[in-house]
Amino acid sequence: MGIRLVLFDAGGTLTKVLPEREERIQKACLYFNLNPVPDSVTARLGLQTIERFFIGAIQEGRMIDRETIREGVKLMLATMKVYGRLDDPALLWDFVETQYETEIPMDGSLETLDTLKNRGYKIAIASNATPNYERVLSDLGIVERVDAVFLSDVVGYAKPDPRFFHFILEQMKAVPEETVHVGNSYWHDIVGAKRVGILPIYFDRRNILPDSDCPRIAHLSELPSLLEQLKLG
Repeated sequence: MGIRLVLFDAGGTLTKVLPEREERIQKACLYFNLNPVPDSVTARLGLQTIERFFIGAIQEGRMIDRETIREGVKLMLATMKVYGRLDDPALLWDFVETQYETEIPMDGSLETLDTLKNRGYKIAIASNATPNYERVLSDLGIVERVDAVFLSDVVGYAKPDPRFFHFILEQMKAVPEETVHVGNSYWHDIVGAKRVGILPIYFDRRNILPDSDCPRIAHLSELPSLLEQLKLG
């Protein structure tokens, strides 16, 4: 069977928020009086470190709970050689995850959606989000380029729950063997898709996991040719 349906995560995959995470790490260090405030290269290294730590924890069967986040932040700060007092290191990661100002289309996302549409693929968004997020995606020109939008708070289940993906497959009249799911979260997207037999494609623009256990792209523009390769394979 060839690939007929392409599912996309939204936030972090089809869209990105500004300022980017590296800058938010810098701002967090400044906010919590940690020194020295890392430059952008060091902040990228710290981000890679904590993301790889989280993925390793998931692969070991651990939950990403507050204690795991504390461990990850401590490792990230040590890697960046940033020091200072933090009563609760998890609060720094909360800052990084929430302190952004605007959301824009990911580089190449609109062009990639147009290309896939022109090649005859069915396209749907599969995102953990509230109902009003569809308006955000519409304002960014994304909704008009896809066939359906599935948001967790509407469906009633969230990634990586298999029921979320099963619902989408039923609604799209598709089967796992003809479906791929593209996303940037190892836990929500890669693990979630695997649980139902959907081929995951890891969107890894920050080179977090170069040896990933599934197909991987660093830029969305790589996706059409990858799908063609999968079709031939």
